[in-house]
Amino acid sequence: MNQVHSAGTSGGSPGRRALAVILAIIGVLAIIAGILYVAGAANSLHFMVGSVHKGHHLVRAAVSFVVGAALLTGAWFVARAGLNSR
Repeated sequence: MNQVHSAGTSGGSPGRRALAVILAIIGVLAIIAGILYVAGAANSLHFMVGSVHKGHHLVRAAVSFVVGAALLTGAWFVARAGLNSR
């Protein structure tokens, strides 16, 4: 009986790779938003939050950094799980 073996892909399944890329992009955007909050340019983000806000920039910056780091960590774990599932 002939068996056909496919060569392993370097990134796991395409779904996992896409999820890892999406999580990484959103994580980087969250970190950029945190940097903008710290820099004081957060009022230019009104298209994302719906209105111009006043105050709480440090809290929003901290949340943005934490969410960004969590998303990047999640992307790393998803990508890692895709490599180990072969």
